[in-house]
This record gives sequence, structure tokens and C-alpha cells, in this order.
Amino acid sequence: MEKKLFTREEAEEEVRKMARLFGLMFYHFTNLLVEKFGEEKGIELVKEAVKRFGLERGDKVREEVLKRGLKLTLENFRKFSDLPSIGWGGKTRVTFCPFAEVWMSKGAEELCKIYCDVDIWKIVGYNPNIKVKRVKWVLEGDDYCEYEMKE
Repeated sequence: MEKKLFTREEAEEEVRKMARLFGLMFYHFTNLLVEKFGEEKGIELVKEAVKRFGLERGDKVREEVLKRGLKLTLENFRKFSDLPSIGWGGKTRVTFCPFAEVWMSKGAEELCKIYCDVDIWKIVGYNPNIKVKRVKWVLEGDDYCEYEMKE
């Protein structure tokens, strides 16, 4: 099999392609749950799934940090994050989100922004003593997404 080297820009676009597919899948799952169970129950189920997903991801980062004998700090959370280092613009200030790109193209900002709480649940799963607050949000009209985090 031939090895192909990618430029950073090409690799970033490959990651974004996969992220767009994930965003599209989330849109369809969320939409289907609301169609089948009604808005209240469907949204409740989506919120619970996002919470579980975020808590598990935060727990995995916590396990990795503790396995290395390190403290559960924000710096270590970022250092051992499960997100790809390319594809999104930034860490606590996200200047591009492939998920939001898809959801906005579908006109599904309100429904799909439920997913964004995954970032808060990841912190809770990692270290519930870290306080996190969303201060900017693309899906609410801002130019970027940003979180304020305090230990």
C-alpha cells in the first residue's frame, strides 16, 4: 500500500470531513428521537446521551492523567484531551466547528446545540472542582465559541 503524506491543511480538512459526518449523524439521531418521542422526551433523551458521552470522555482523560501520576489540572486536561489537535480552531476559544457548520446548513441550531454541553460534561467527568462556563457560542450568533474555566 502506498504511503501518502498530507500537508497540515490537507490533514485538517480530512479531520473536518469526518467531523462533518459526525455532526450530520448527530443531527439525524436527534431529529429522529424528537420525531418518534415528541420534543420534550426526545430532547430529554438527547441531553442524557450527551451527558453520558461527555462524562465518559472526561473520565478517560482523568484516568490518563492519574496513570501518569499528574494532578487533575486544566493544563493536564488540555494536554491529554481526546480531541484531534487539528480540525477545530483553538482550545478554549473555538474559531471553527465542523459540527456547527453542518447544523447551521440544516437550520438546526436550536436542536443540535444540545450537543455542545458535551464540553461541560467532559470537565465534570474529569474534575468536578473545575468550573466551566460558556461565554460565546457560534450557534447563538457569536463569531466563535469560548469557555471560561477556573480551577
